[in-house]
Amino acid sequence: MASLDRSSVWQRVSAGCLGVQDTVNVHVPIADILGIPIHRVSRQQLLQLLQERKEAGLTTWLITANAELIVRADDNPSLAQTLRKADLLVADGSGVVWAGRVLGSYLPERLPGVEIAEELIKWAADEGLSVYFFGAEPGVAEAAVKQLCSKYPGLPVAGYHHGYFAESEGREIVREIEQLKPDILLVALGAPRQELWIEQHISFLDVSIAIGVGGSFDIWAGRVKRAPGWMGDWGLEWLYRLATQPRRAKRMLALPQFVYRVIKARFTSR
Repeated sequence: MASLDRSSVWQRVSAGCLGVQDTVNVHVPIADILGIPIHRVSRQQLLQLLQERKEAGLTTWLITANAELIVRADDNPSLAQTLRKADLLVADGSGVVWAGRVLGSYLPERLPGVEIAEELIKWAADEGLSVYFFGAEPGVAEAAVKQLCSKYPGLPVAGYHHGYFAESEGREIVREIEQLKPDILLVALGAPRQELWIEQHISFLDVSIAIGVGGSFDIWAGRVKRAPGWMGDWGLEWLYRLATQPRRAKRMLALPQFVYRVIKARFTSR
């Protein structure tokens, strides 16, 4: 991550408002999307804030929330409570940006988790920050690391481990991460499992940034292709995923539910 412009993008206040870390001295406006607070930031603002928080010695739990995760949280108060504990939540997908517009809260742009995670990897390679890759099927994290190290020479990889493990092995993975103390922890266990895992362990893992990255390892490893850019820009990435990964059809049912609930919330709030 290049050094970013520190002009007054952020309004300084005496007390923070982000997640459980009340020592944060930065105010970021939010959009309430079905009870989930989505921070209204651009990509540049988000990357700057992550850099500033790291320099201040703060741990940041970042969630990139898409429509499916928000619908799940709307149905599950316990999950909603977990999401609200994160330090930063941003709009992963055009659907969430659309929802902000419908509900009267402008969200500057969509911030897909795979893109934000790769920005962090670029930053790590440039600044010598260590990264730990945790999750996906056996062999995928290793393949992703190999591809990323080729793309970003000098990337400091603290370690990696797949996401298929027994409870006893899970404790060993946590101990390894504790000992290695990576600057950035990427967790690819799928939503909401990755968010629940981070919530359980973030308080005692000495990391600067932890983020759930879903299927990003599969993309970096070359196992899965992303939708063309124009489809993402037009909010059609879901259609590409459905066409190329039909097994996701059941999960896609969350999308019309999301649209219905957002429109209902819009008229109910009047």
